[in-house]
Amino acid sequence: MTENDSFDVVVVGGGAAGLSGAMTLGRSRRRVLVVDAGEPRNAPAGHAHNYLGREGVPPLDLLADGRAEVEAYGVEVTHDRVTAVTRTDHGFVATTGSGREVTARRVLITAGVVDELPEVPGLTERWGRDVLHCPYCHGWEVRDRTIAVLATGPVAGHQGLLFRQLSDDVVIVVADGVELPPADVERMAAIGVRLEYGTPREVVTEGDRLVGLRLADGSLLEREAIVVASRPQVRLDFLTSLGLSPQTVDMGGAAIGSVIAIDPVGTTSVPGVYAAGNVTDISMTLIGSAAHGNRVAAFVNADLAAEDADRAVAERRAEMFEQPAWEERYSGERIWSGRVNPQLEAEASSLTPGRALDVGCGEGADAIWLARRGWSVTALDFAVAALEKTTAHATEAGVGDRVTTRRADVRSWEPGGERWDLVSSQFVHLPDGGMVDVTRRLASAVAPGGVLLVVGHHPDDMATGLRHGHRSFLFTPESLIPALEDGEWEIEVCAVRPRTAADPHSGEEVTVRDSVLRARRLG
Repeated sequence: MTENDSFDVVVVGGGAAGLSGAMTLGRSRRRVLVVDAGEPRNAPAGHAHNYLGREGVPPLDLLADGRAEVEAYGVEVTHDRVTAVTRTDHGFVATTGSGREVTARRVLITAGVVDELPEVPGLTERWGRDVLHCPYCHGWEVRDRTIAVLATGPVAGHQGLLFRQLSDDVVIVVADGVELPPADVERMAAIGVRLEYGTPREVVTEGDRLVGLRLADGSLLEREAIVVASRPQVRLDFLTSLGLSPQTVDMGGAAIGSVIAIDPVGTTSVPGVYAAGNVTDISMTLIGSAAHGNRVAAFVNADLAAEDADRAVAERRAEMFEQPAWEERYSGERIWSGRVNPQLEAEASSLTPGRALDVGCGEGADAIWLARRGWSVTALDFAVAALEKTTAHATEAGVGDRVTTRRADVRSWEPGGERWDLVSSQFVHLPDGGMVDVTRRLASAVAPGGVLLVVGHHPDDMATGLRHGHRSFLFTPESLIPALEDGEWEIEVCAVRPRTAADPHSGEEVTVRDSVLRARRLG
């Protein structure tokens, strides 16, 4: 599969909702593929109405203009049909009727609605011309004409009300087995809508002109327009493997269609699959579908943006906290100053030398300082390159015999039966409060009467700009105290200490703050 077959979003359906959604995504610089089978619901209609700015435009012209507009933003529009969508570890694979397979991080469904019409001979052939369903889409065009409303379900009374606004001559033809609610019957009588009973035999035409309906008794009801309630059904065979199925729409206890159920942002029951337009609402008009496509696509883009940011966070954390990145850093030139960390010098200078554990030893500066003062040091790090540098630097400093190295990841390390008189962690950081668990592990390695010293960057350092994006990694000294068991420790220092440091970008001196926790295990 080539890069050209990998997209952020595959939009299934190139109608008003699909193209509007593709526009939103394309203008957000997303890689988008629109797969359109070329079967818009409104294709039989000569003109589209109630679309502000494009009133009366032929539907196919509107879509052609829309395709040209979205393609200008890098969206690919292809005449094809999606036959299957399957989930992968990284999103979805969409397969088309031409055999093309494309990957997508998200899928937006805006197609698949088919109108089921009442089974009256001749009705389907005139659908979208003088057989209508929506007063807002085509009502004005049949104003003051003779209109028949074919009552095959509970929507008939509603249609009678709305089309009576447009014409003085409206007749409701009630099909066999349909019973209008008494309230609707009373309303129709009050506003002058006549009722005829019995399923019509056929639609009568002369040449290309609608004549009317042949009623159940054989008589002809001359009409210039016929209003029906179609039953829009969503076809989701291509989503079978995802387990997404249509939801029936009921009105008055009768099924009047089906839709894809979504939440307020357009998400379906399948994570990563969105839907917009008539597939989600059978009453949605053309302009409403376009607006809904725009709205849902904005949520899709926000979802992708959040995922992109989370991936960047994971990559950045890997650079900061995972062993491969530190192997690479320590494999080059020296990255630290080679001087002892100032808080270790301040807190350990007065201690009687013994066994010391230097956690996250890096290039060995702290281990060497301790060894020079008479400590026997175990230098701990998870990067082999760091341990090799520590060994080399200790040898160069003449204290190689007092420094031993050990490879371990402090996040999972256990001391076993070993204990040290000083356990020092200088500027080891973990995200999301992870330093509390690390402190608990380090505390278990301190010998009776020994000292635990944990030093790190304080959250106030965010104000300096030096710790940009590091908020969850910084800690206060008091936040670590819960890691120490009550009654076993004396807290000797729990403080925030300022010091000056050079800004690596400007070179200017800034004040930074170190969190310092020093505790002695009671013997």
